[in-house]
Amino acid sequence: MDRTYSGSQELTRRGATLLVALFAIAWSGDAAGRSFTAPSGLRVRIHTPADLAACLVQQDGALVLRHPALGEIELLQGPHDPRLTRRDATAFLPLPEDVVADALGDLRALQVDLDVDVFLLPAPPAEVLGSFARRGAIVLSPAFGPVAASTVADVTVHELGHVLTWACFDRRPELWSRYLELRGLDADVNGPDAPHAQRAREILAEDIRFLFGGSLATASGVIENPSLATPDQVDGLEAFLNEALSGGPAVDAALACTAFPNPCNPLTTVAMSLPADAAGDGAAALLTVYDLRGQVVRTVRGGEIRNGRLLVSWDGHDDAGRRVASGRYAYALAWQRTAGRGTVTVAR
Repeated sequence: MDRTYSGSQELTRRGATLLVALFAIAWSGDAAGRSFTAPSGLRVRIHTPADLAACLVQQDGALVLRHPALGEIELLQGPHDPRLTRRDATAFLPLPEDVVADALGDLRALQVDLDVDVFLLPAPPAEVLGSFARRGAIVLSPAFGPVAASTVADVTVHELGHVLTWACFDRRPELWSRYLELRGLDADVNGPDAPHAQRAREILAEDIRFLFGGSLATASGVIENPSLATPDQVDGLEAFLNEALSGGPAVDAALACTAFPNPCNPLTTVAMSLPADAAGDGAAALLTVYDLRGQVVRTVRGGEIRNGRLLVSWDGHDDAGRRVASGRYAYALAWQRTAGRGTVTVAR
């Protein structure tokens, strides 16, 4: 779900550069984000604004977050960015780490086998202007003012619902069929082109939040689509979801990401397998290579799709055109709303 918590002058290139520095200074004193395993079995790593400050760069007048576990996301450049529709915003307030951690640690009646990275953004993402999820990642947009802990928990667990859906449902069409049947939904009527609250994916994420979220995440007692019965009133739904989500993630070839040759000297090609129904070309692909300190070494835009795989090559040089030193490097390959990652060794 893309949820926005409720200036118009454009920042200059110099202003965007200053904003990167201000983000780094503003959160330089925060403690690093925590990693923990929840009683549900969920393995969580939270990335705070302090953690992300070193991953912010100013590129062609845009503020960009680059992270090996997330790929690349453009952020708004301040409360007066013209892309922000709110006119009363004066500051961005990252969501509180402790409330997010409590929400993910307080799942009830559910056992899962899943790793999830949580990113507490210092500014809203420019594309969606709100929180969203990717496979294995929850991306939480900041608030514009004080926000109730129950709202933070609601959004966090809703986005976790999307992560669980990708992990446990999307390679098992029989689970989707059974869910649609139990909920009385239609794959076409409630498909991706339906109004937001009527999409099957959004309904499922809300059902997961309502049934398995802790007290804060379920404090409202309602779901986003008020025309539907709450999931506790749907016979057999809770038991079905408990079994479907507790079985662990389905093996998803779409996330398989490898580099070959590996080790390389110096040219390598990163390949990510795509689902059979993937549409589009490789022009929008982004390969980001990092050293082991997490610093960006090289970004490569565009690739090609062949035989069901997305292929992007790296020539072993950094963004300044210099040959990189021998050693191990991490990479993240992002395409549309999927991403893969891995490591490659350069051997000269």
